[in-house]
Amino acid sequence: MPLLNPVPAFNFTVFMFDAKENLFPQTGAEWGMALGSLAIGVGKTLLYGSFSEVTGLNAELEIEEYHEGGNNIAPLQLMKWGRYPNVVLKRGVTPNTDIWDWSYQVLYGSKAPIRKNGFILLNDRGGGILGAADKSTGFNLPGLDLTPIALWYFRNGLPEKLQGPSLNAAGNDIAIESLEISHEGLVRIGPAMIPGIGETLTQLGI
Repeated sequence: MPLLNPVPAFNFTVFMFDAKENLFPQTGAEWGMALGSLAIGVGKTLLYGSFSEVTGLNAELEIEEYHEGGNNIAPLQLMKWGRYPNVVLKRGVTPNTDIWDWSYQVLYGSKAPIRKNGFILLNDRGGGILGAADKSTGFNLPGLDLTPIALWYFRNGLPEKLQGPSLNAAGNDIAIESLEISHEGLVRIGPAMIPGIGETLTQLGI
């Protein structure tokens, strides 16, 4: 597979964790605990699954025009702040109620609303980061038997809107539910995030 070829859009997986958790472990022990939770899907703080559709992977910039006196060519374009549409997840209805449980906790829970940080992992077919060891280790996390291509990260998400399926006894469509997540920033993981040298690498196009 040539490294720079575009890939299909259908192989992706969504992972969400409580925002208070450390998503980037520093020590070997922390990495072991994080990977163990991912591998066996334990704990009530982890939501993951294969959704049928993900939209809203957008990062926008609010721009203000400034008309400078004496500059008649064009107004200046000044940066104000980032703006991020909701991330929308859609999936077929199953007995799994995790996204509804999260919404219930936020709306009706006696404790502070739980916010989620999330990853959307896009994969290509073949290879995988576990390779042939996948079956022997017992890892069953979706997406780890594929080749990772792109990873998006959003932070401090809240379940702004949950929409159940449209039910119609005259049809045979798959029942689909959707979740809209309002969040405080979305990035695609890349060289710009390397502390100290990220901006230099980005400017060089590396």
